[in-house]
Amino acid sequence: MGDSLLWQRLESQLGDMILGFPGVAGIAVKDLSSGHAIAIHGDEEFPTASTIKIHILTQLLARAQRGEVDLDRKVNITPEMRIPGSGVISYLGEDVQLTVWDIAVLMIIVSDNTATNLFIDWAGIEETNALIREMGLTTTTLRRKMQDRPAIIRGDENVATPVECVAMLELLHNGRPSPEVAERCLEILKKPKNGSLNRALPQGLSIANKPGAMDRVRCDAGIVYLPNRPYAVAVMTKFALQDPLQHEGFIIETVKAVHQTMVALDTTNAFGLGVPH
Repeated sequence: MGDSLLWQRLESQLGDMILGFPGVAGIAVKDLSSGHAIAIHGDEEFPTASTIKIHILTQLLARAQRGEVDLDRKVNITPEMRIPGSGVISYLGEDVQLTVWDIAVLMIIVSDNTATNLFIDWAGIEETNALIREMGLTTTTLRRKMQDRPAIIRGDENVATPVECVAMLELLHNGRPSPEVAERCLEILKKPKNGSLNRALPQGLSIANKPGAMDRVRCDAGIVYLPNRPYAVAVMTKFALQDPLQHEGFIIETVKAVHQTMVALDTTNAFGLGVPH
């Protein structure tokens, strides 16, 4: 059928873009309706930056479902809890109380490092990795907290592959590790944020994603909810030779290329004829 030729065209286009990136890049795309998938450097291991927060959030919500964590509990944010870097909590007043749910939202929408390190404490590194393995992911690993410079220098890095990022999103889409956990996790991931996927795609389109950025590393992984062809995509980079603005631009242009093809598939019949929704 003609759509296989369209997939071949996309794979070739993405291959050129990935191989032309100044540094190392990888991408994975999966049509969640048909199961068709393509990947370039899809099994390459990359630093996750903040994209690992998807997995941390999933583990914490799983604990909440078991009654081990109260999402409505109010937490006093003391000075020793505050972590510099991305986010807003470290800039708030001294007497701040936030619910666990509020902290989860801040971890995702503004990538708050204080929120993330609290969640790592509550979720547990070993326990989070155990959940990751239970979900069938063999490479994705949480090793350190945010802003842990000695761990970064030692190489104790949080890692994943583009294929496993897409697999994690597909598992959530399919109600794993449980329908309640998946629904709540995706609810938070759908909240507005300033990620590469969000800037690449049309306003008003529902996206459940988590971007990540560190020096010479960028990634974004998410589900894009087209009406007939929801799809998962993950773009990851390392060893980037570009400045940050060009680096972000690469992710955006790559996502736009994927979306152009997926919209064509979403709005045509089996013969490639455009049909109205």
